[in-house]
Amino acid sequence: MSRSKQAAAKSMSMKRYTQRGVPGAMPGLIHIPKGAHPPQIRFLGYGPDASVAYDDCKFSQVKSLRGVSPVTWIDATGLGDAALIEQFGQLFGIHRLALGDLVNIPQRSKAELYQEILFVVIQLPRDVRTGSSPRNGNYVVEQISFFVGNDFVLSWRERPSDCFDAVRARLQVEESVIRRSRPDYLLYALIDAVIDAYFPTLEHVGVKLDELDEELESGLHPGIVSRIHGVRHDVRLLRRVIWPVREMVDSLGREHKWLVGAETSVYLRDCHDHAVQIIETLENYREACSDLRDYHATEVSNRMNEIMKVLTVIATIFIPLSFIAGVYGMNFDSGVSELNMPELKWRWGYPFALGLMMAVAIGQLFFFRWRGWLGGGRSAAAKRAGKQR
Repeated sequence: MSRSKQAAAKSMSMKRYTQRGVPGAMPGLIHIPKGAHPPQIRFLGYGPDASVAYDDCKFSQVKSLRGVSPVTWIDATGLGDAALIEQFGQLFGIHRLALGDLVNIPQRSKAELYQEILFVVIQLPRDVRTGSSPRNGNYVVEQISFFVGNDFVLSWRERPSDCFDAVRARLQVEESVIRRSRPDYLLYALIDAVIDAYFPTLEHVGVKLDELDEELESGLHPGIVSRIHGVRHDVRLLRRVIWPVREMVDSLGREHKWLVGAETSVYLRDCHDHAVQIIETLENYREACSDLRDYHATEVSNRMNEIMKVLTVIATIFIPLSFIAGVYGMNFDSGVSELNMPELKWRWGYPFALGLMMAVAIGQLFFFRWRGWLGGGRSAAAKRAGKQR
């Protein structure tokens, strides 16, 4: 990813936590986020016998079509129209606090009851590079909200995505279970679609970890630590997002039995199991990121030790050579005493000094190798172990 795209992704992620109203403002105030998309509305009414669907509806059409079918699903994308949000709130009797949570993003995944309307929030990760659901630190989180009543489901997303296309396709099949079920089953199907959208993201993260592992095995490469940190950032983000989803799904079947039937509760347990599976996978990925960082630090330390070993061997070899050169550089006058440097007048004195230096250096190299300090021979510890056997 280029630096400009990384900066844009970071800026987008930062903005996610500043789209709030003025501190101390009236509760339930609809504060439209900056850069919010204009809303687009899709209407779908269905029952056991028939279904009707309209794309890009106006509010007046939704108002007139409501009640035509046993179950109504309104799917809205974009939060850029406060007046439209107010109109939907009045049409379905949605509490102002729920409308405020719709636009004050991000909200923690949750399920709350406002009078006879169930308000559900869930988070969906999105890749800022491709615009689909799977950064080397490239993910942002988008909020999807649901308002559920006895005969309707109103879903509201920040921006268009394809995570609900499979549910729409199922609604076109006359024999499908969803066509014969109440709105609670549609809510389950939509939540299940969002949770299933996590798995391609997990697969993408797993592939990145495998690539980093193979790259580390082939040797150290510049920038690999920052890429490991980027994947770790993604894992932490996904874990922080999916953790409350598990609690939310669990609370739907346990605390809202007035709306969620016994049969739908069974399906919600499957969603709960999927959320737990995602959490466990992310825990494994987090440990893998830590292992990769530790492995990289160990490899760097080993390489540094190898370099220091070579430099130490070179320095150790030159210590006695410097001593010999220093001794023969003292140049004491042999005419004063026959003990003063007799080699200075010896024909082979200079070759003898060089040969002595070479013999000392070679002897040290053999000694280092015998001790196992140069990769060969047997170390003292290994010899002691052999004797004990």
